[in-house]
Amino acid sequence: MIKALQEQNKNSDFTLIARDCVGGVLYHQLGLQFRSPTINLFFTPDDFNWCCLHLKDYLRGNLVDAKEKSIPYPVGTLYPRKGSAITKAIQVHFMHYETFLEAKRKWNARKKRINFDNLYVVSSFCYSKEVETLSPKLVEDWNQIPYKKVMLVDQKYGFDGEFVIAKPQECEEYAWLLYSPNPKEPELKTFNDFDFLKFLNE
Repeated sequence: MIKALQEQNKNSDFTLIARDCVGGVLYHQLGLQFRSPTINLFFTPDDFNWCCLHLKDYLRGNLVDAKEKSIPYPVGTLYPRKGSAITKAIQVHFMHYETFLEAKRKWNARKKRINFDNLYVVSSFCYSKEVETLSPKLVEDWNQIPYKKVMLVDQKYGFDGEFVIAKPQECEEYAWLLYSPNPKEPELKTFNDFDFLKFLNE
């Protein structure tokens, strides 16, 4: 299954900016180098939209340790580049890293590989699971993101490029990609059969 997916993929030099782990999993399944800093982490929907709207400002900015003692994994505060008209600091949750230093090192190394000429954005919004309530600004910010994008949702909200999944509980559990029982040959499945290969290869 994985080998077939890799053979079908014709886009090997893309950058996928993802709100959560789906980006890293997809790169892994396709056997490709991580060309995105958004690997093994997550953002809140509001912070993610704002980051994508001003992506170059944040990538040229400074990532510092937020020192969140109440959270059992590293959290970074990402500031836009010095001199930018954008002033909002956003948080990056590095839930799959042991230390902030490790997370920052990976972030800085991978952001150098970004291909802005072949860049995609993927996010999700499930009303029952998000800290923020749905707001007109959340939808407006997403709709202004200038890259090819998909928003996986549990129902229609008005996001550009939104894709309604078949089973809302899968969205609530963030079941982006489900593995087969055989860890040596995981089977790529996406809820409601969203076609990531088509998304990346069109």
